[in-house]
Amino acid sequence: MFSHLDRSKISLILLFSLWLSCNVFFICWDYITSPLNKSGVIFIQPGWSFKKTVAELQHHGLIKFPHIFLVWGVIKGATSKIKPGEYVISPELSPNALLQHLCTGQGVIHYKLTIPEGATIKEIAKILAKRQLIPRDEFIKWAFNPDFAHYLGINAPSVEGYLFPTTYFLQKGLRARDIIRIMVNEFNQVYKKYANKTTLSRHQVVTLASIVERETAVKEEKPLIASVFLNRLKLDMRLQADPTVIYALPVFDGNLTKEDLNFPSPYNTYIVKGLPPTPICSPGEESIRAVVEAPQTPFLYFVSMGNGRHYFSTNLKEHRRAIRKYQRHKTRSKISN
Repeated sequence: MFSHLDRSKISLILLFSLWLSCNVFFICWDYITSPLNKSGVIFIQPGWSFKKTVAELQHHGLIKFPHIFLVWGVIKGATSKIKPGEYVISPELSPNALLQHLCTGQGVIHYKLTIPEGATIKEIAKILAKRQLIPRDEFIKWAFNPDFAHYLGINAPSVEGYLFPTTYFLQKGLRARDIIRIMVNEFNQVYKKYANKTTLSRHQVVTLASIVERETAVKEEKPLIASVFLNRLKLDMRLQADPTVIYALPVFDGNLTKEDLNFPSPYNTYIVKGLPPTPICSPGEESIRAVVEAPQTPFLYFVSMGNGRHYFSTNLKEHRRAIRKYQRHKTRSKISN
């Protein structure tokens, strides 16, 4: 049995402990809910532990009491919810609000990135690397991974042609396969509008659209050029499309030579009949629509008129006449034989 004195001491100890606990709680609560009064930018990398994230916040002077922040993260169940990315930290944020931002991705910097129509995988990789979003080689490795392409529903050795050209807002910390998935998903959203408008397979449409994309930038001409290639396919004629030859060349200086036209490749449509095995670039929606909604025409040839537009012919005699007229100072023309 405790004496009266012992009970008094215990009561005092309990009261002191309660007082101390309350003070500690209020001090911690005040810290957790008060503004940081410190701004900055911090990059949380994929795979970081919560402890590593807290250490990085402390390193940048964004949190004063890392142990309190750690404990608060455990209490809030946030230790496995931190989203990677580059964050802008406002001085008005409290540690509690900062934790919420890290768990929801709010405040992550998004970089505006425009992929032009007609860009190839390698060109897209260069754009991403220039913006320091992903290393060029890593993006190329995943984009040309046939297993990953199949996983995304693309029955081809790469995702060439399926990285839709548009403007994206991407954050740092995304993996190459994340970016590829975003671009392929965008393609799928666009393509589903045309999926039931043609008897061609999706891969055939995208492949032909990629050639149309590379042949002309003139919107009104795209359906006519698509009709030329479709007519040649029906007649079992070679497509003789310069862009397909160029796609496979190890080096191209801008001048397509007769030697280049004999370069052995499954993409050389001067040698091989039919479509190339894969698209040669990422076609825009207008080129996809041009293939799917190509008009019925008698055209089998076209030649550049030197002003960005083309002259279309129905027979070889007319085509050669157009070559003499528009290509006097050129060594060759589009679909010249």
